[in-house]
Amino acid sequence: MNRTLKITGGLSATLFVFLAILGKGWLQPGDFGVFDAHFGGYSVEGARQYLAALDAAGRTDLYLGLFHGLDTALPLLLTFTLSGVIWTQALGMPRILRGVVALTPCVYLGLDLAENAAVAHLLQYGPQVSAGAILQASAYTVAKWICLALAMLLAVWAWRLAPKERAQM
Repeated sequence: MNRTLKITGGLSATLFVFLAILGKGWLQPGDFGVFDAHFGGYSVEGARQYLAALDAAGRTDLYLGLFHGLDTALPLLLTFTLSGVIWTQALGMPRILRGVVALTPCVYLGLDLAENAAVAHLLQYGPQVSAGAILQASAYTVAKWICLALAMLLAVWAWRLAPKERAQM
């Protein structure tokens, strides 16, 4: 693995830990954590209670400010890292197939960015946001985590199991 991927991987891990601490320490007024932390999604009622419990400054200054900015940088770095690991570690695969597999983390990226936009909408409207908007954001959250898990599995496969060199003919 090259140096750039090690740096972006380290930055991704650092950002993930920082966002977890920020979310747990400053954006969790009750039992309901930040929207991103709900692997299985969230209910309309739970989301509304969370939005009501967050004060206006927490919603706009912190969640839509620092947290949102870092939560946008994280999936970009993570996608670059996962795609790079797949591309550099699966050298024995045909180039086109390797390229397609290396692009699969981009599905995670699209879903994470869509989730961020949907959550920003929830935060802007507060507890009176529509049930449909909450369910859409929840669906993006679940899909994002599923796609991230699959992208990580592909990266581990490329690192540990994929052929490293082309077979000599």
